[in-house]
Amino acid sequence: MASSGFDTLQTARDFEHAGIERPHAEAIARAIGKHGEAAVMDALAALRGEVWKAAFSTAGITVAAIAVATGTLLSRLA
Repeated sequence: MASSGFDTLQTARDFEHAGIERPHAEAIARAIGKHGEAAVMDALAALRGEVWKAAFSTAGITVAAIAVATGTLLSRLA
């Protein structure tokens, strides 16, 4: 259990100030207060990995689509 000195409200405000939307900031701060920082940091690291995987796969699809569109355009101009 986390220590009683943990200020979830201030932590949520800090997260929000750093650019995290309020509902997410509050949820993260509550989870830290309830489960302890180490457990939450492990969960966030796993989530960050999944977000990066999705971003790169989406970026790869986008780059491929742009390449196909460019190739199609260039073949019609030639």
